[in-house]
Amino acid sequence: MNAEIEQTLMLKQLLKNRIEQSDGWIPFDLFFNTIMYEPGLGYYSSGSHKIGEGGDFTTAPEISKYFSKAIARQTNRLLTMHDEPSIIEVGAGKGTFAFEYLKELEETGIEINRYYILEISADLKDRQMQLISGLPKSIRDKVTWLESLEMDPVDGILIANEVIDALPFKRFTIENEQICELGITLTNGELEEATKKSSKRLIDEIGLISSQIDRKFEEGFTSEIRLDFQKWFRGISSLINRGSMLFIDYGYVRSDFYRADRSKGNMICHYQNQVIEDPLQNLGYQDISASVDFTQLADTAIEEGFFIDLFTSQGVFLLNEESLNLIDDIDSNELRINEIQKLKQLIMPNQMGDIFKCMILGKGISRDNFEELNQLTHTL
Repeated sequence: MNAEIEQTLMLKQLLKNRIEQSDGWIPFDLFFNTIMYEPGLGYYSSGSHKIGEGGDFTTAPEISKYFSKAIARQTNRLLTMHDEPSIIEVGAGKGTFAFEYLKELEETGIEINRYYILEISADLKDRQMQLISGLPKSIRDKVTWLESLEMDPVDGILIANEVIDALPFKRFTIENEQICELGITLTNGELEEATKKSSKRLIDEIGLISSQIDRKFEEGFTSEIRLDFQKWFRGISSLINRGSMLFIDYGYVRSDFYRADRSKGNMICHYQNQVIEDPLQNLGYQDISASVDFTQLADTAIEEGFFIDLFTSQGVFLLNEESLNLIDDIDSNELRINEIQKLKQLIMPNQMGDIFKCMILGKGISRDNFEELNQLTHTL
């Protein structure tokens, strides 16, 4: 029996045990937490190759190093507000972003105190350490890995690229004009999706969303919500004393997130760079995520004492004069054309340029730091 099959069987048995201990049904967010984060068994705990070529999905830093360099150029203005700024990266993947970002800061003369990487995956941490070891000693000595939120808050920037989409979420559907919660049950010993009467909290939250977007959800409408998002945000934001938080992710403002033509929801599964519709397949070996509700992020941030410094598309954020100058500096015409093609994936509206958004939140610093960019704040 190969390792992948063995891991899948162990996860399946664990899920069966939890379902049997929970009166025959578990909510989708508990299922998600188990298959994605269960120590030693979950997707992010296993040693499989997940990101980039040959993996299950590709992130912007893996497509072009100029993504990280452009972010460094854009965030310079935020770092220079502080005497000894530190940077916290949440979920650093293979370490590619940190590697290129730190090199660009060095080249532009930006001094930082520390670069913290908050990483829960031991496998990814090993990959990050291996890559970061290739940086000059003066740079790599500033990098520190964190395994929890137990640290004193810093002045500087927190960066989270494609992190929120990987947070647990509940799924709901409308059945007989009632809000029902989707979860997992057992039928003849096999895992199967099933609905259950929703909790009052879930009903109240969906009702609030329905009133905010001024639309009653129709029969069969299915979608997602991150009920515990504020708790997660409060933990992450506690790491920043004074400074900014940059979130880059795919998603929508609330009115678009719950649009009628998205009646099957915003969940997506990836296995070996293929889109899979069934979350019950490839247990522990396929990525599962859901789009970000940026209105939820903005509302939560304001409640927690932050202000919205920027909300725009990834394409607008990356496509600025300084970023384009990075490409112009490439001597080889062939390499320049190659990098332009890669950048097009990140900035073109019909690719990642519009579906991915950038939100910068500020606390204890001056406002309006990105007035020159085409803001989408009014859409929140």
